[in-house]
Amino acid sequence: MKKIVTAGFVFLLSLLNVVRAQELIVNGVVNDKNGSPVPQAFIQDKTDKVAVRTDSTGKFTLKVSPNAVLLVAAANYDSRVIDVKNKSNLLIVLESKKEFSEAAVQSPSLFSDYNASNGAASAVVYGGRSSSTLPVFHPVGDTRGSRYLFKDWATGFVVSPQDSVYKNPDFGFNYDKMEGGLLLTQDKKTVVEIDKDKIKSFTLYNTLGQPAVYEYVPEIDKTRFPQLLSKGDKYKIYKLTTTTFVKANFRTDGMTSTGNNYDEFVDEDSYFVLDVKSKTVQPLSLKKKSIKTAFAAEGAKLNTFFDAYPEKIDDSYLKKLGDFLNQ
Repeated sequence: MKKIVTAGFVFLLSLLNVVRAQELIVNGVVNDKNGSPVPQAFIQDKTDKVAVRTDSTGKFTLKVSPNAVLLVAAANYDSRVIDVKNKSNLLIVLESKKEFSEAAVQSPSLFSDYNASNGAASAVVYGGRSSSTLPVFHPVGDTRGSRYLFKDWATGFVVSPQDSVYKNPDFGFNYDKMEGGLLLTQDKKTVVEIDKDKIKSFTLYNTLGQPAVYEYVPEIDKTRFPQLLSKGDKYKIYKLTTTTFVKANFRTDGMTSTGNNYDEFVDEDSYFVLDVKSKTVQPLSLKKKSIKTAFAAEGAKLNTFFDAYPEKIDDSYLKKLGDFLNQ
């Protein structure tokens, strides 16, 4: 009898191994046709009925059989049926149900009520990406931080490379800190990413009406716009924010735990000094030693400033420093 039980147990183990061998862990990404992630898309195995949703960057992981068929659905997108076909990595592209007209993006009439400093409102062509689905400014679930500068649309204006100023109080703006795109909406139903080649700088206002100025400085970054903290005839001080997505990495063995159980958008700030006359850029950190190196020609003036402002070095401190040295 003991031998029968042992044999049966071995058989069950071998059967279990066969079943496990037929399981496949699929790591996938759901994007729209412009390459932007589709968060909270619903991914379901049509056979086993197991399902997951994509995270804030459109990624998902699902354990299925190698021949599984997945149903992919998301609000404002046409659903798709995907055959896994033993693929462990999937890139799924969803089409918007209501396509936004590219002609409307290129049409100057869309921006005909802009007030331009030179009167040529149609001089700026907004030819970046467009979408009928608005960005998700409020990440769902336990996601912390945001890839966007503001929680909602902000007022502001754009300056073109020809120094034309484009304003319209009916337009809303936001800045994508991950990809460096300036987003615009006219009706809060469609969104356009403004062509970066048509932007010299832009100014956005927070909920308190305080302005933040961002300029295109290729010596610092060719794809993102650093924030201008201080401006003068001698120096400009910038802060560049680079945002990355960190997926939940919580692990536990029952005794000790590591990592976080939430997804997070993490900001990393870098600082730079631009010498206006020489057009040279130097990195800057929030330490007196770095400041002395960056402003080596301002020795005596720096000592005066350090004595007058002994507080912690932060953005506000650098603004006061730049304003003082530009006097």
